[in-house]
Amino acid sequence: MKRFIVSLSLLALAACSGGGGGGTGGSGGGVAPVPTPGPPAPSVQGDMLSLVPSRGWNYHSIGVSPAITITLYADPAPVNGVRALIGSGVTGTVATVATSPSAMDTYLLGALGIVTDGAYDASVYSEVSLGSTAAVPGTPLLVPGTLTLGQSWTPYPGATASVIAVGTVPNAIACPVPASGARVRYTFPGYDGTLSYVPGCGITDYLNNANGAELTLVSVGLYPGIGELAEKRRVESVTLLDTARSVLGLERNAFAPLPGLSKFF
Repeated sequence: MKRFIVSLSLLALAACSGGGGGGTGGSGGGVAPVPTPGPPAPSVQGDMLSLVPSRGWNYHSIGVSPAITITLYADPAPVNGVRALIGSGVTGTVATVATSPSAMDTYLLGALGIVTDGAYDASVYSEVSLGSTAAVPGTPLLVPGTLTLGQSWTPYPGATASVIAVGTVPNAIACPVPASGARVRYTFPGYDGTLSYVPGCGITDYLNNANGAELTLVSVGLYPGIGELAEKRRVESVTLLDTARSVLGLERNAFAPLPGLSKFF
């Protein structure tokens, strides 16, 4: 998941509660008051990735030279419950990379195979990147359908995801329906990044906490003319052979280089 932006359990109860005890001590003893529970921690619920068929999300960079534009695209039809989230990018500030299927293919950066359940928990099933095409071990949870301030989970050993803010998040104004969201910080050795989510909209911001490189959502739209891309078939039908070749370092995809992309990872 580290290689691709996006690339990630049950919520922890954060409401305060108290217990009281009674006792007597000689004359004048009394019962201690029971503390009043505090308000529950703020939370948001819904589809955090919002992989609406043919939906595209357009991002501009901050803190990267030259500037880049990245478009994420939700392939219109899942296969066996796996949805493809495909990313392409170009140098410069443009409205979208999703001007045509050939543009998305030519400037491909990578793709994730995502599976969701009835509670909108989204997990990563597979990935296609410059260095590999593989199933992601354990299908780690990228983001659950409920995010509560203070919540944390372990996507895979050594990695931690923590909800650090709930409420107004960066670039929510670019959503079709602006709303409250949550910011989730993902850390593991050599990586520290934060993703902002708005239910029903998707990812509105990506920040590399180590160097300040940022991708900001500027628009969301439907791109039915893009249709099904070739990468959709790869991430939704990864084989054990693909995974084995990646583990052995034999897999390498010929994606177009994008200057500055490495600053995000």
